[in-house]
Amino acid sequence: MTMEAFQRAMCDLVASPELCLALMESPEQVLGRYDLSERDRRRLVEVVQQPGMFVNCSLYNANRLSPIYNLVPHTCFLLGDALLPEATEYWKGYRESRLQFHDEVKEFADFLRQRIENGFVRIPMLAEVIEYELALNEFRYMQRQDVLSRVEMSETVGRESKRVSLHPMIRVVLFTREPRRVLELLDARQPPPYDLAEGEFWLLLDGKEEEVSVKLIDPNVGRVLKAIETGAAPAISDDDLEALLDAGLVLPVR
Repeated sequence: MTMEAFQRAMCDLVASPELCLALMESPEQVLGRYDLSERDRRRLVEVVQQPGMFVNCSLYNANRLSPIYNLVPHTCFLLGDALLPEATEYWKGYRESRLQFHDEVKEFADFLRQRIENGFVRIPMLAEVIEYELALNEFRYMQRQDVLSRVEMSETVGRESKRVSLHPMIRVVLFTREPRRVLELLDARQPPPYDLAEGEFWLLLDGKEEEVSVKLIDPNVGRVLKAIETGAAPAISDDDLEALLDAGLVLPVR
């Protein structure tokens, strides 16, 4: 029996209204997973019966939802009324917050990707907007000067190398509708559907400067850069490789 077990049980209960309800219905089943004294068991049963306990749960989850809403606002807007149910479903598998906003948002995005892939969430453009906002967040939390310093060192590799990697301050995101217009509509809080033609639109995000630049690029270039990023690049002609290096989009690899 340890104070640590009591604290762990208390943290788990604060993070989950469902666990509180389960404890009130079946205390032995819930508390049996913790190494608790009989006195601590009684204390926890009394705690969850207090009206303020569910307020604590609500505040805890609100604190976890806040960074998600702030860092991926367009994703949250597209989710609409599904945001809270999806967040609640996410918290069931990720009860403990690391208090690192970037990590929390990435884990929520991974959860949404899986939900989209499995067909539980079917919202047009959600997957591509997630990728776009995650790319922006990577730049936001990146130690930019440290990365650029490492890039300068890597550029000493001779260009005779045919192997390249995507520049660490470059990201490409595929959209199925004209992305600049999509982002304008999302900024204006205009709910979909949008009357926009479908197609293959590649957005390039360049974070080498203080302000991230965003521009449309040729689909052929977008596909090649994404393939390089994922390690599945096709054979690239010497001229095209030289052009990518000159544009600062890729780096030579030993």
